[in-house]
Amino acid sequence: MGLSQTRAFVLLRYTLIAATAYLLLVENRFALPPAWAMLLIAAALASNVAAALLPAAALRSVPFAAGVILVDTLWITAVLVSSGHFSADFFYLYFFVLLLAAVGERLSLVAIAAALLCGFYAWGHLASGGTWSAWSSPSVIRLPFLFAAAVFYGHLVDRVRQERRRADAKEETARQLERALQELRIAHARSEESDRLKSTFLATVSHELRTPLVAIIGYVDLLLEGVFGRLSREQEDAVARVQSAGTNLYQLIAGLLDASRIDLGQETLVVGEVDLDALLRDLHGEFGGGRAVHVHVPRQVDVPALVTDAAKLRRILANLLENAVRFTERGVVTVDVRWDPVRDRVELRVSDTGPGIPEDQFEQIFEAFRQGGDRPHATVNGVGLGLYIVRRLAALLGGQVSVTSKVGEGSTFTVSLPRQPQAAALLTSERGGALAH
Repeated sequence: MGLSQTRAFVLLRYTLIAATAYLLLVENRFALPPAWAMLLIAAALASNVAAALLPAAALRSVPFAAGVILVDTLWITAVLVSSGHFSADFFYLYFFVLLLAAVGERLSLVAIAAALLCGFYAWGHLASGGTWSAWSSPSVIRLPFLFAAAVFYGHLVDRVRQERRRADAKEETARQLERALQELRIAHARSEESDRLKSTFLATVSHELRTPLVAIIGYVDLLLEGVFGRLSREQEDAVARVQSAGTNLYQLIAGLLDASRIDLGQETLVVGEVDLDALLRDLHGEFGGGRAVHVHVPRQVDVPALVTDAAKLRRILANLLENAVRFTERGVVTVDVRWDPVRDRVELRVSDTGPGIPEDQFEQIFEAFRQGGDRPHATVNGVGLGLYIVRRLAALLGGQVSVTSKVGEGSTFTVSLPRQPQAAALLTSERGGALAH
């Protein structure tokens, strides 16, 4: 593109310079023009050689085109006037050609108009009884000179218009992009406000529901213990179902409250050294007894001391174990703990022999209120917050959670955490949490 424009400019200007020099020679019966006129023509040729070496961007610039039009008009007019062979009507025609080149919409129209103008000029001259000769004034070379001037100046003006259109298009594109970015910022702010209001609403409602539910579960426990009198077998079964349903509802509400508190940045980190052996024994006691699914945890963890928030780590592992046990009809759930000394990170893995998760749902299962695939063996339906809370809490602790799974064979969730609290503290400060020791 740049090479084509440069070549067009150089060739058209050479044509105009040659037409001017030849016109002077013919009108002067091939006698040499004054020395200063010859110097002007030589300078124009030299400047054209230099212009061919300029970058394409410089040739396309508006100041360059305006400068060439002004300088060439001045020196061509000067040498034509100095020859003394051109009357006022020729100069009127010459400047009319320049005006035509300036106001023409396209170069092709300028060339057609210039050709018609030259034709009318020739017809007018012949109709007035004049004659054309290459050896006497007026010479026939005037016509190609006028046409070359129209085409050259028209080319420059057309190029200036194209550059202005490109600049206007860039400015308009920039304005459109800025408007689009502004709309995106507004939409993002509205989305954040909507999420904040949603989290606030869920937190408030969950808290208000949990308080009376605790009282209900407490009274049900008292009924089962016989505090208010002995129950019949049928009554005991009915109250036990109420207890089970109430406990499940309490867990769902607790999950909503946990998710809302995390979204609102109200979680506080209490960092300290974690006794992984005691933590895993506690979880094994909660999930490992009286079930068709066997839960295995390591008897002793052989890793350096882990410094993090023990309560949040327990919630992470409890959610993963609950999911693993819930979605495994029968089989084994295994907890494994490893230490990566190179990165100084502790990896906790929870594996099951459940139905597995399709790979295209790996991201979906970590979203709020989303569950991946069909889980026909699930004994309790959740609201899809367990893994969402796991990912958010892992991020608060400076870590991340990942999953590998094969349909029909089971899944493995891996939580990777920094062994020291610095990474957790840094990430917490970025996410708006609080840190306590």
